[in-house]
Amino acid sequence: MPIAQSVGVGGVNLRSEAQYVQALLNVFRADQGLSALELDGRVGPLTVAAIENFQSAVTGVVDGRVDPDGPAIIALEEQIAPALDEVRAVTILSLPLSYRPAEEEPPVEEEPVLDDGELQTTVDQLIST
Repeated sequence: MPIAQSVGVGGVNLRSEAQYVQALLNVFRADQGLSALELDGRVGPLTVAAIENFQSAVTGVVDGRVDPDGPAIIALEEQIAPALDEVRAVTILSLPLSYRPAEEEPPVEEEPVLDDGELQTTVDQLIST
């Protein structure tokens, strides 16, 4: 899910896009042994500091903002690219396996089978009537 608006200092800071950036930052933070950000979609001082930390370590352009198609979002998404290929493969394989038709076909009802004694009784009843 790429972002359409900027996130961070002076950004539009849409909640869903801020959460996405926070989640991507958490991947980087985990690799660095840092604590995770809360995925609350709010761009406060902790999120801005995390953006600046990431930019300082990875992109070299430190402005506290993640812009669509900018170096920070590209680098953040590149760090999860290998996992995305695995997620796509698992999703593609799991969809057919988890398919459940909206309406299941009813079980085939077989004609009742009578044993010889029941058949003879039925024939006798039909003859006597």
